[in-house]
Amino acid sequence: MNIKSLLIGSAAALAAVSGAQAADAIVAAEPEPMEYVRVCDAFGTGYFYIPGTETCLQISGYVRFQMNFAQDVAGVDGDEDGYNYNSRGYISLDAKSDTELGTLTGHIDLQADSNDGQTKLDGAWIQLGGFKAGYFYGFWDKGINGETDINDSGFAAIYNSVSYTYEAGAFSASAAIDNFNDFSDKDVPGQAFSKWSDDWGVSAQVSGAFGAVSADLLASYDFDAEAVALRGLISADIGPGQLQAFGVWASDTNRYWAISEWSAAVSYKAQINEKLSITPGFQYFGNLGGTGLNVDGPDWKGSDFGSDDAWRAGVTLDYEIVKDLTTKVSVQYDDVDGEDDGNWNGFVRLQRSF
Repeated sequence: MNIKSLLIGSAAALAAVSGAQAADAIVAAEPEPMEYVRVCDAFGTGYFYIPGTETCLQISGYVRFQMNFAQDVAGVDGDEDGYNYNSRGYISLDAKSDTELGTLTGHIDLQADSNDGQTKLDGAWIQLGGFKAGYFYGFWDKGINGETDINDSGFAAIYNSVSYTYEAGAFSASAAIDNFNDFSDKDVPGQAFSKWSDDWGVSAQVSGAFGAVSADLLASYDFDAEAVALRGLISADIGPGQLQAFGVWASDTNRYWAISEWSAAVSYKAQINEKLSITPGFQYFGNLGGTGLNVDGPDWKGSDFGSDDAWRAGVTLDYEIVKDLTTKVSVQYDDVDGEDDGNWNGFVRLQRSF
């Protein structure tokens, strides 16, 4: 009986231990620590790692309120002075990661304006090292300081393109193939991007920096117009500011340049103090095209260069109210051959950037 009792007691003890182990096995595990957003400083300020990945993301943009004014505006009663207001929201998303072929980038720009109630894509591209493909602003979008200069033909600044840039220290060389969107029915809802287009252009640019001086030389060819456009741009740090100038020439009106046969512009940005800068500017246009100085005017096709000249002069004031909140005031005066009087125009802007 003693042996039997001992065996029964041992079995009971083993059962109790097994039960305890089974109970321990079904206890819920403690939650893993939360993965907080990590700062990514490999590509500059403002980037953070997307949780669970090695991709760095930057979110930036601005909110803008602007009042525009112009003298003798067509469409206003009696061609009187006109005013309009616009509020804009702009968001940029920039994703970057390191690869064995260089930095891989994906970029999206979205813009929404109150005056047309529409949100539009203002840029979307993929970039790997020096190779870039997507919808982005071309070389002609680069201008000089201030708001006086017209540096492209308005509709020609952004395209679906493929480009490559080679950089070697202070020297760089770029080339792009551009596909021109057909905006012939841009006023018809749903038609702006509905058409196939076989209109192409190519651009090449070389840039260099030599101490306080930098320069760009740009050449483009529009296959549809069978015309070439050339531009040279130079910048130099002089005194308390920066002096910039460019000259442009075109063999005929084309998607890259259709304002005039030739043009020259100059500006000087004077940095008065840390918050205030003033930029006067001047531009001359020789042998205007049919669109005149109205870059949003009629289609350039069939609009040959004429014999009229024009010039514009203006000044732009930039002031930082507080960090990330700025105001810009710009006033321009246009004078066109054949018109009785000149025209004043400009804007007042308030912008919060982030």
